[in-house]
Amino acid sequence: MPLPKSAAFMLVLAGAVSLSACHSKPEKSDDQRTAEGEVYSATVSDAMLPTEAPTSTPPAEPKLDAGDRATEKATSDADELRNAMDALSADKSAAPADAGKPAAAAQ
Repeated sequence: MPLPKSAAFMLVLAGAVSLSACHSKPEKSDDQRTAEGEVYSATVSDAMLPTEAPTSTPPAEPKLDAGDRATEKATSDADELRNAMDALSADKSAAPADAGKPAAAAQ
């Protein structure tokens, strides 16, 4: 349902008036206010801060459910097994070739 011509004209007119105010400069006023009063130096010190009882706490450690703990243990066990296997293969490659033969056969 289209708007009547007068309603459409009023909407366009309202938009134009609103946008025309965007680029106007503010009026200059003869405001002569000044700050009064005395400013004291060093009126606040660190001694005023409550350092004896801090209220901040570190973030809580995430809680693990039974499944997460089992996964963590299995991963840890797998890492230990992998390290043991690497150590075994390093020991075997470092051993001399005739170490497995009896002393009499080696001569």
